[in-house]
Amino acid sequence: MANDLNKVILIGRLTRDPEYKNINGNSLVNFSLANNRSYMVQGNKKEETNYFECEAWGKLADVIRQYATKGKQVLVEGRLKFETWDSNDGKKMSKIRIFTENLQLLGGNTGGSSAGSYSSSETSYPEGGSSSFEPIEDAGGTDDDMPF
Repeated sequence: MANDLNKVILIGRLTRDPEYKNINGNSLVNFSLANNRSYMVQGNKKEETNYFECEAWGKLADVIRQYATKGKQVLVEGRLKFETWDSNDGKKMSKIRIFTENLQLLGGNTGGSSAGSYSSSETSYPEGGSSSFEPIEDAGGTDDDMPF
């Protein structure tokens, strides 16, 4: 049986500096990404912002901690991860986070850091599993070729 696909790619800006933790000798960063979208409704331009919680482990976490700061535009590639827990008052809680597998710093140089691409492909995770990113080849078509 083939595996299902769980892949997400987003471009956005960090809403805060990454929060670093060391868990049993493994580096972990948590960060939030704001993703903006503009669209038209009856001739009026509308703006929409979505916020996504992200996490990264190992060497990738160390790189993010060092180079990614609040306001920095990044491309995040990873997978969705569903988490559940019981709150202090006994309610079932849940949220979906992005398990970051690759990150690319975008935009110009700020604060002396340079744009670059960083991957978790050499990192082992406490919960297991990582994947490598392969760029999508340009099929040479245009948006007009799309059926939707």
